[in-house]
Amino acid sequence: MVKAPRPIPDAVRATQARASDPASSAFVSANAGSGKTHVLVQRVIRLLLDGVPPEKILCITFTKAAAANMAERVFSTLGHWVTLGDDALDAAIREAGIARPDARLRMSARKLFACALETPGGLKVQTIHALCTRLLQQFPFEANVPARFAVLDERDQNEMMERANLSVLLEASRNPDSATGRALYTAMASAADVTFKDVVREACLSRDRFMAWTDAAGSAHAAAAQMSGALGVDAGDTIEDIEREIVDGPNLPRSRWEGVAAVLNTGSKSDQDQTLKLHTALALTGAAQVDEYLGVFLTDDRSPRKSVVTKNFGRDNPAIGRLFDAEILRIGPLIERRRAVTTRDRTEALLHIATAAAANYRREKQERGLLDYDDLIDKTLAMLNRISSGWVHYKLDRGVDHVLIDEAQDTSPGQWDIVDHIISEFTSGEGARDGVVRTVFAVGDEKQSIFSFQGAAPHEFDLRRRALRKRFEGAGLKFDPVSFTYSFRSGPAILQSVDYVFRDEAIYRSIHAENTYPVHETLADAGPGLIELWELAKPDDKQDIEGWRAPFDGISATSPEVKLAKRIQAEIKRLVESGTMTGHTSDRRPLRYGDMLVLVRRRGNAFDAVIQALKHANIPVAGGRPAEAYRTHRDHRSDEPR
Repeated sequence: MVKAPRPIPDAVRATQARASDPASSAFVSANAGSGKTHVLVQRVIRLLLDGVPPEKILCITFTKAAAANMAERVFSTLGHWVTLGDDALDAAIREAGIARPDARLRMSARKLFACALETPGGLKVQTIHALCTRLLQQFPFEANVPARFAVLDERDQNEMMERANLSVLLEASRNPDSATGRALYTAMASAADVTFKDVVREACLSRDRFMAWTDAAGSAHAAAAQMSGALGVDAGDTIEDIEREIVDGPNLPRSRWEGVAAVLNTGSKSDQDQTLKLHTALALTGAAQVDEYLGVFLTDDRSPRKSVVTKNFGRDNPAIGRLFDAEILRIGPLIERRRAVTTRDRTEALLHIATAAAANYRREKQERGLLDYDDLIDKTLAMLNRISSGWVHYKLDRGVDHVLIDEAQDTSPGQWDIVDHIISEFTSGEGARDGVVRTVFAVGDEKQSIFSFQGAAPHEFDLRRRALRKRFEGAGLKFDPVSFTYSFRSGPAILQSVDYVFRDEAIYRSIHAENTYPVHETLADAGPGLIELWELAKPDDKQDIEGWRAPFDGISATSPEVKLAKRIQAEIKRLVESGTMTGHTSDRRPLRYGDMLVLVRRRGNAFDAVIQALKHANIPVAGGRPAEAYRTHRDHRSDEPR
């Protein structure tokens, strides 16, 4: 049975038609589930119907999978049009946003499928990194890259990074008095092995930022000196001097701790607890002693205690009470200095290690003629800054007239700058070349900006929108900022809850450029929804198991992850077995297991526990992809399908 299409309000169709108008540039702010991919495809088709050659259209998507999906939808639509009669084709063209199709337009529509297929290279629907690869291959001399360079995938990049890091660590361990040797000692004393490894890797991936800093400063030591100034400490301050000043001050030096502890022990239980801290501190040395002593004045979360000794103790022992009061005032600035110097020392250690590792990594890339994904962006941008944009356009199949950008909220400043170079001539000479109007189209959602690690920021979305609007309108060209506030995916309960969360000004201003919170609207036939907030699952009391009886990597049956997984499994089973209905109001049916989607942030214990719980309950589960797999670090930059 063929399902009837969902009724879409005229206002929604009109907004989609505005966004897909090939005569106007547009910047679309689209809520989740608002049909942005449909409009992207719609705009491409309308450009083709308007007589734009396929090779003059450039679509930049976030992932290879998104590019393949868009191309497939364009070709499926055009291929379907070939089979339609006149009335059905007219309806399909109206669906694409053209109000009055005629015989000439129908004839053009039926030719589009063959035209797109026969275009050399096909439709240019690609990731920004694929575009950069293509440009660098066409301009290897200008870009100063190997003529036959290869792109380093994430797996090989990780292996190269491991080798680069290992080489530095081995060299540092062989020469403990070298800069990297001292840095390794500082770093290893401050972090667990896994944490340290991850921090070094992230620093290497961000090498251009910190290497630009150290290069500008002259050295890692000079950069650390700048950091000292920013943190408000002297370059000559050492952590040892500050810690010595903390424990050997004029009020309560270490030599007096034993006597003061004896007096405290005559007080209440709270005072006696402070006695224990002083006794424990006396038995320690170095940073551990300082931390234990500061525990007399700080809570477990390292915030100042409301009171160090009880009122009764202070009343009965006023001299010692005054010493504690004076010590509280004295150590406050010292604690801040200690934190600042620790931050400086750890950062300097990381700079030394990461700079050396990045140099090894860069050297191996150069020797093997490889570029990583960051290189593609950086070298393309540097090349475009040096050569004529007109020449670039000529090499891009003798010009690109229309650029479409998907997931604009996750486009980094460097990627935006590349796009700016490509469209730099769109607003010159009134934006025309031989009478051709050239347009840019971007779509995204600030609320879905998740790739801050590569420089993407929610407010960059609005800055680029304003800049493009100023340029195009300044050239006398049409530019339409459009908002998609409706959702084809979610019901009112879900959307109203989202609006409620973003209603707080501090929240919406952190990601949203407008002066009010974002609004999500639902279609009239949207299915019902329900939001439940569950209590956090907490672990049971843990029993210590020693020796060979302890599991190596098992998940405890009383762990929060397993508890949560069992609850999810029970809820899914209850919903299906109770006959819960699903679907839009015009097409209701009982819920099935295949309708369920469990989202987790990343693969880990919770992910494994949910899969295991579902299988133990004989609930069919098809594979497992965490939410991040829909747009992972690798996916957004690679050409591999997801």
